[in-house]
Amino acid sequence: MSAGERLRDGWRAEAERWATVSAHLPIAVGGRLGAPLGLGRKGLRRLLRWYINPIVEQQNSFNAALLSLDALNRARAAELTREIAALRARVAELEGRAAAPGNSSGTPA
Repeated sequence: MSAGERLRDGWRAEAERWATVSAHLPIAVGGRLGAPLGLGRKGLRRLLRWYINPIVEQQNSFNAALLSLDALNRARAAELTREIAALRARVAELEGRAAAPGNSSGTPA
């Protein structure tokens, strides 16, 4: 595995780790005003849920689509790499035939 592939795998793992966004993070409370502020934050979160949840769903859908496209891109790149290797082998075979002592024309048989 090349350094580039290891780097891409690391990026992919990081993207998968952060792909799902949540609108429901814990609300930290502390200090003298912690309880009233916590209740106020929870109430504000409930009031804004109708606005925030669709945005979070759109972001999660986009992230999933992006990861899916990345997987397709990686599969296509692997397929093209195999195809290039097969073509190189075919070219080497044809060049070997052309350079064979019995082939005086210099063209592949």
